[in-house]
Amino acid sequence: MSGIAAAFLLPWSNSHQTAYDRLMRMLPKLALRGQAGVGVAAFMHNKGIRYKSASQPSQELSAIDNDEQDLGFNPHVAIAHVRGRTHRDGESDDQPARNRRANTPQLAIFLDGALANARELRAELVAQGHTLGRTDAEPLPKLVEHICERDYWRQGLRVDYQNVFREIDERIDGAISALLLDAEGNLIAFRNRYGLRPLEFMQTDDGFLLFASENCAFAGLRGQSDQIVPGSIKYVDGREGHCLDRCVSNSRRAAKLCAYETLYLGSPETSIQGRSHLETRYSIGFSLGDLIARRISAPQDGAPIIVSSMPHTGGPYADGLFSSLVARGVRAERREVIETQMSERTLIGPSRARKHRIAHKYRLASINVDKRTILIADEALIRGDTSRTVTNLLLAAGVTAVHWGIGSPPVVAPNYYGVNIENIDELAFWQTWKGLPAQQRKQSLLFKDIEPHVLKTIEAKIAASINAATVTYLPFPRLTSLLPRGNEGIDLSPFTFEMPTPAGQKRANRDLYNLVADRHGAA
Repeated sequence: MSGIAAAFLLPWSNSHQTAYDRLMRMLPKLALRGQAGVGVAAFMHNKGIRYKSASQPSQELSAIDNDEQDLGFNPHVAIAHVRGRTHRDGESDDQPARNRRANTPQLAIFLDGALANARELRAELVAQGHTLGRTDAEPLPKLVEHICERDYWRQGLRVDYQNVFREIDERIDGAISALLLDAEGNLIAFRNRYGLRPLEFMQTDDGFLLFASENCAFAGLRGQSDQIVPGSIKYVDGREGHCLDRCVSNSRRAAKLCAYETLYLGSPETSIQGRSHLETRYSIGFSLGDLIARRISAPQDGAPIIVSSMPHTGGPYADGLFSSLVARGVRAERREVIETQMSERTLIGPSRARKHRIAHKYRLASINVDKRTILIADEALIRGDTSRTVTNLLLAAGVTAVHWGIGSPPVVAPNYYGVNIENIDELAFWQTWKGLPAQQRKQSLLFKDIEPHVLKTIEAKIAASINAATVTYLPFPRLTSLLPRGNEGIDLSPFTFEMPTPAGQKRANRDLYNLVADRHGAA
């Protein structure tokens, strides 16, 4: 998970702000996409590309890398990357990817997303003599460099980026939005044909061209905005500032935005088709309240149920859930019972590193919860290790019972597109599935069409595994009815196992086959 942004100051602008000023306005609004730091590449004519980095997205750019500071360096274009951790030990998604080979023009590329066919591309590039690190997104910048060198640099020709990214779009399978800054100050924004990762654009009234992973980054600015169309590039000329749109895809496949963008990854202030993620998440919580009100109730002579959320993404779900319960006559109060000691998300990373962060991230808020019933709203229950830790923390504080309301169906599929949920057997659903009777295991493989009575069995077993009183999932039909594009414009593969790309489906099918075969073999 990561975010990208760019600011290009147009030649005719009369703004007193710099490209850095605009980036520093946008980057904090993308902070939910990654907490491991920020990288920046900026260009000025006659001085080339300069690189900066910081450990936190909110850090002032003027304080970054003092040894590189140059009072005469006033770039008209800068691109940035808000990075998160990868799923491997000790690694962050450290960008920009920059070519360091001798006698080749400079390129700086920032990416959001990942490749499902990274292994195949990596093997091909290594065979051609390229050196690569271990992140799944890295083969793409190397492939861009390879095409530029093969078709243009060796011949001393000007790069035709429409042709470069047409070949890129044909050869990659995955979810990629990218920003490229070259040695002439040209800026290229690319979104591959599947459209799983967003990329937004704005031309401001005061003369900036802005790009960002989410449109919340443009809040408070005046101008014309739109999304980058999947399978296309925007090319901004480094000297004149002319902005051209070019199609690079031959595919007419309908683009589908990743469900995690709406449910978890995106800022609540980001909107899709005029509807904010906050509104969608609130509506999901409200719908969830209808189900939970039938299952739990506060004792008539006792304290009301405390409705709380998992910080920092569960708040809108809890607000909607609380309103729904009150509307249905359930005695409840809305209070936060869990606090965080660090901002970094615990979803991504190897098991050992995640468990270490989980153990140090959450703590009990300064309120008395003794003998109270707690209902926690969360957007998804993926592995169960975070919810188990929080449940045990509350029970140790004297809570009578902990209930969980989950704003999505069970997560049944891996994700190879930047969310780093790649080990299918770690998912709470599959850990529970292994212990079901044979007939229920078979029925569970219908995924989004699981029968309600089987889903209740799964909920009960997952609740027991995390020491909770109950777990309530949002059924799949309810979710699709509440999403801004229903099941047409959103990739719902986490809940359906219907992957959005061919290579992703092939990998997922192989992982599922191995898991099911292992269970049959053990039986």
